[in-house]
Parts: sequence; structure tokens; C-alpha cells
Amino acid sequence: MDEYPPCFLSGLCFLVSLMVKIQEREFNNILIIKPSAAGDIICALPILAGLRRRYPGARISWMVAKHLQDLLMGHPMIDEVIPFDRKRFGYLGLSWVVTRRFLKFLKSLRSAKYDLVVDLQGLFRSGFFSWASGAKVRIGPGEKREMGWIFYTHRMPARDRNTHIVDRIGAVGELLKIDFSEPEFPIYIHEDARRRVGELLAEQNVEADEFVAIAPGGTWSSKRWAVENFAELAGKIVTELGRRVVLIGGRGEMKLADVIVEKNAGKGVVNFTGLTTLPELLAVIEKAGAVVCNDSGPMHMAAAMGKCVTAIIGPTNAKRTGPYRKEEGVVKTGLACSPCYKKICSKVEKEGTAACLAAVDVEEVFENLRRQMGEK
Repeated sequence: MDEYPPCFLSGLCFLVSLMVKIQEREFNNILIIKPSAAGDIICALPILAGLRRRYPGARISWMVAKHLQDLLMGHPMIDEVIPFDRKRFGYLGLSWVVTRRFLKFLKSLRSAKYDLVVDLQGLFRSGFFSWASGAKVRIGPGEKREMGWIFYTHRMPARDRNTHIVDRIGAVGELLKIDFSEPEFPIYIHEDARRRVGELLAEQNVEADEFVAIAPGGTWSSKRWAVENFAELAGKIVTELGRRVVLIGGRGEMKLADVIVEKNAGKGVVNFTGLTTLPELLAVIEKAGAVVCNDSGPMHMAAAMGKCVTAIIGPTNAKRTGPYRKEEGVVKTGLACSPCYKKICSKVEKEGTAACLAAVDVEEVFENLRRQMGEK
């Protein structure tokens, strides 16, 4: 150790002492910040489970985007769900009413007197909220994105770029002495949602565990496999596997679902797209025998529930954001341009299928699904 200057050694000792101090602390009022997206919230559930396990008597709150709050409402591990209306606060500074409500929101964060904030979003806005809370300990991702890190007192240890997001944010365990080596996904599904989905399936004479759910949507156009391919796949599932197909997704995917239904008229394809709430979407996936999807929220939901998942991955990195610990369910091509992380593929027209997804054929996806379901 003689070759290191005294200032380096003293600095190192100080950092180690800080880590030891928070490992030994018993936090009583914890705020998790993870507003979106749906799949990312699912991937963050192991952090909730770990914090509840480590601090069983603590009050735990979760800040989430208003349109996604139903994913967490009523969760037995969460004491308070704090909805954040990003759209409304987008008028901050332009509207006195909105500005006043935003200041009131900040005041409510401050008055809650959190002693620990864990920011899993890692952006400037979420980092700012962690600071605005007044918590003495504020932990965030180690990656330097949007300067969010300037608001943290502690940063999670960095991980390799190809590390899955579940394991990357699980690095918070090193700071708090929580073991995340075997992540637990405590998905909560309301009994009312289960009942409603049971009724929907019964109306269509669809039996639980005997159908394949198809989610044709995706937040980026570059993430969406061609709808005509999904339509052909649905037909093969019905005719060759003898399974019913249930289409799932939000209102934004209704047009895609209509195309699939139209091309499979009378062939055992049921359309629930746009008919279910978020809790009901979880309930449909829970009852499915398998799920076929793009890189999307339903993919993470299905993987977290341990379902058979066939995920068609194009512009994103399956190692980082694919179905967690279900590499066998990933279908992708080896195009050199993938992953590119572009929301619109520059090689095709605006709404065209990305080149990396266009190279994935229906038979390849079907065989992956058949293999995972153990069908011959």
C-alpha cells in the first residue's frame, strides 16, 4: 500500500465507512422512484421485495406514473402509491395552476420525511425528486444519464453493459446488504381482475392454461414485428397446435389486433385488446399457457410469472432488456446493425417493419413456441 498517496487511502477509507454506515442503518420510511414503463416496473419488483425483507417494519412508498398506478395499487408490500402526472406537469411554468400543484407535490414529498430514497429511473427528473424529498440517504444508478447522479448521496456499483436491467438495479443490494442473487417478483393481481378475466374467457369458451396469448404491440415502431406475421402465426397455433389464441394489449394496439382477427376469421382467435385494465392484463397472462410478444411490457410480465415466453427482439439488446433468465425464448437475427436502440428503423419507411425484425420468419417463431410448450 506504500505506493498510494495518503489522500487516496483516506478517501478510500471514507467511502468504505459510508457504505458500512448505510448497511448497518435501519431505515423506517422508504421511497422507491420508478415511474415507468410497465415492463420496467415489473423488473423493479425484486427491489421492493428485498427492501421489505430487509426492513420488515418500514413504511414503503412508490412513486409511479399516474397511468401505471394500477400495477401497484393494493400491493401488500407497498404502504402508499404516489401517482405522478407527467403530462399535467409538462405545463410547469406555463400555467400557474399546474406550477402551484407541482410545488404542492414537492411539499408533500418533503413533509413525508423519508430517510431513504431509492431512485431506479436514474434520470434528471427522478434524481431531482429524490433530492427534493430531503432524505439523508439517496441511492441511484451508477450510470451517468441526464445528470441524475448529481442528486444522489450514494450510487449503485456499475455493472457490465450486457448485464440485465434486473441485475443492474439489483446492485443496490451491495449498498444495503440485501441479497438479490435470486430475485423475487411479487406481482400482485386483484381478485376482481382474476374474476373478470375468468368471465371473459368463459364467454369465449377458452380454458385457462390452454391458450396462447399474443401481444403484437410495442412502444417503438422498430420493436414491432409485422402484424401480418402475427396473423399467420396465430393461424398456425390454432391449426397445428390445437390451441386457442387470445390477443392482448392496450387501446393503442387495437388496430393491430383487428388485422389479426380479420385474417383469422372463425379460426379460434379471441380479441381482448383494449378490453382489459392493467391488473386484468396481468390476470390474462397468468392464465395463459404461453405468451408470444415483442420487446414489451407483457414480455416482462410473462417472464416474471415464469410463463413460456417467445419474444421477438430486434433493435434492443436481449441480454439487457429481454425476458429475464429466459434466453431460450428469444428469437432474433444476427444482423450487424442490431441492437441499434433506434425507435424508427432508418432502413425502412417510417412505419415499416425494422430490418432486424423483417428477417425473422414465422416458422422460426412458431418452432420456438412449440419447443418451449413441449409440443411435438
